[in-house]
This record gives sequence, structure tokens and C-alpha cells, in this order.
Amino acid sequence: MLPLVSLAAPLPEPLTLTAALGTAQNETHYDLVAIDQRLQAVRAELGIEQGDNGFSLDLIGRIRQVGLSEVARSIDDDDGVDDSGNDNAASLILSRPLYDFGLQDSRENQFALQLQALEYQKRLLIEQRRLEIMEKYFAVLNADNHFISENESLAMGFIHYDNAVQDQELGLVAEIEVLRLQAEYEVIRQQRFLAEHQQRLTRAMLAEAMGYPEALPSALEVPEINPDRTLPDDFDALVSQALVYSLEALAAQANSQAAQAAIGIAAATDNPSLDLQLEVSSYERDSRLRDDWRAGLYLEIPLYSGSSPARLDLAKANHRQALASQQQVQSHLRLEVLELWQKIQQLRLVIQGRSIELDYRDKYLDRSRAEYELEFKTDLGDSMVLYSRSSSERLQALYAYELAFQRLTALVGADFLSQFATSQ
Repeated sequence: MLPLVSLAAPLPEPLTLTAALGTAQNETHYDLVAIDQRLQAVRAELGIEQGDNGFSLDLIGRIRQVGLSEVARSIDDDDGVDDSGNDNAASLILSRPLYDFGLQDSRENQFALQLQALEYQKRLLIEQRRLEIMEKYFAVLNADNHFISENESLAMGFIHYDNAVQDQELGLVAEIEVLRLQAEYEVIRQQRFLAEHQQRLTRAMLAEAMGYPEALPSALEVPEINPDRTLPDDFDALVSQALVYSLEALAAQANSQAAQAAIGIAAATDNPSLDLQLEVSSYERDSRLRDDWRAGLYLEIPLYSGSSPARLDLAKANHRQALASQQQVQSHLRLEVLELWQKIQQLRLVIQGRSIELDYRDKYLDRSRAEYELEFKTDLGDSMVLYSRSSSERLQALYAYELAFQRLTALVGADFLSQFATSQ
């Protein structure tokens, strides 16, 4: 069984986003192994096609004993020829198709287009793996931030509950209030427990996506993300670029072209063919009807084949289906570009709002900390929890923004977006 991991390239610790994305091109990953084998199969079919239309050399041998008629025996006796009946022979035959009126060219063109489509699909697979790994990477960071928030919430929940227990012993708090705080604390414990499990699960999902199932990353480096990158206001320009640049569009176009080439193959299957054949033979038994060598041109003209119309109809149907798939891809791209374009702008507003809220929580926390140092009654613990949650929510929006921006970049190209940003 093929290994999923190259032991010569261990992951760095802490894991960086750049290193994680680099595993998207790991040739030993099962997704890439599968598409590489499809490429190899088409290349092999192309080699078979080219070999079948090249020179072929065959050696044909025959061991045979025959019984001569009386007439043939009398003729052989008169000529002094051995009439033992040995009819052994050996022939060396060299043959080559000379011209098939376009059939071979159509087949080779179809294989070339199939290879091109698979190459696009392989690049698309790598790009999809890259985006999936990025999504899983951010999921780990979000899980870590969520755990920190829940851990702080758990600490504060326990403090509130424990203080209530002590106040109850002093007769300052009713039992029902203690039970309420205890119930809230138990809910917080469950949430913290789930957050801890989510840390493990997201790491396992990231490791699987990278192709390192046995190497769960313990620490991840937080990447720097710029939420102020410019998007074009001209949505139609983005769509037009995606329809000619995206790997989905290119692969669909190559598939439709390959299906169109199959129509030419079906139409040319009944074309005439011209073959060359050279033959050199050696015979155990002499005969006036045998030649030491032969050279000939053979022209074959098919006159009728009952399957020809159906073969052509099938090729045309496959082509129409490929065109429909291409139109479906284009429709999907138009909607996906619109969704990402809107999502990026919306997330930019969300990030701005989260940043303002985080600034407020930071200043509120400073005030609570100052009141605590002055021994005033304060909500310092609750302020810490709210600040942690606000920071986690801002980072979650930031990671969603980066993922959406990278998805759009994959559809239209980084050069297109950077060129537009330069022109602003």
C-alpha cells in the first residue's frame, strides 16, 4: 500500500499556515495518487493508439504435413521435387498503416484534450486541497480561542458558585440561588468539555486534510491577515475573469472539446484505410504458387456498418451533455463569485464592528482591573470573559474573511486582484 506521508518532510512545530498549505501538493496523498493514475491511464491509451498506427513486425511459423494428390505427386516426380508432404513454412511480415483519412489524428487529438482536462482537474484538486487545509487550519485556531473563552468562563462560573456556597453558610444567600448558580456552572462545564473535544477533532481533521494522519499538530502559528484589501466595484469584470481563468471553467471547456473530438472519431470510423505490407517467406516444400517475398498496398473501403449511425448519435449526445456540464459550471461560477464578493464586503464590516467592540471590552477590562486594585466591588472576572469572547469572535470573522478572499483569488487570480488594487 502506498504511504500517505513522506517521512523525509516532517511538519514544523509550531505549524505555520505556509507549511500547512504546502502539503496540498503532497504527491503521496490518495487524492493526487488517484488522479495521477488517471493521467497515466490516458497516456497509456495514447501510446497504444500511436503504437497501433506504427510499424509492426510479425514472425509466422507453420509445421504441417499434407497428403499430395496423385496428380501433384506425378508432377513433383517429373520435376524431381521432394514429395514427402512436408509443408512447413516461416514468414516475416512487416506492416504499417499509411493513411486512414483522419481517424488517427482525431483519436490523438481526443487523447490530448483528455490529458489537458485531467491536468486542469489535478491543478483544481490541489487548489481545492489548499483551501480545505486553510479552512481546517482556521478551524483549529477558532477551536483554541473558543476553548480559552470557555475555560475562563468555567473559572468564573466556579467562583460565583463557590462564593454562593460560602454565603449560604453565613445565611446570606438562599439555597435556591446556590442551586441556580450550580446549574449554570454545570452547563458551563459541559460547554468547556465540548470545546476541549473540538480542539482534538479539528486537529485530526487538519492532519487528515494535509495527509499527516499520525501527526496531529499541537501548536499553530497565528497568521497575519490584512482585512483592508480592495475589491473591484465592477462585479461583471470579476465574473468575466472567472469564466476564462478559473480551473473549473478550463477543465469543463477541455472536456467539451474532447467530447467534440469524439464526434470526429465516430464519423471517421468508416473511412477507408490504406496499409503497406512486406512479407519474406521460407518454405520446406517447393511450389510454383509460392513467393519468396511480397510487397503490397491494401485499400479497405467499408461499405456498410449497422452500428455507425448509433455510434455517431452516442458521440453527439455525449458532446451535448459535456456542453450542458460546461454551462452548469459557468452558472455555478457566476453565483459563487457573487456570493464571495458580497461575503467579503460583509465580513469587512463585521471585522470593523468586532474591532470596535474589542476596543470597548479592552477599556472596560482596564477599568475593572483598576477598581479591583482599589478594592472596589468589581466585575473583573466577567470582564475578562467578555473580552476573551469578543477577541475570539473578531478572529473568527477575520479567518472567514481570509478564506473567502482566497476562494475568490482562486477563481479570478491574484494578479487580476492586485492589478485592480494598484489602479485604485
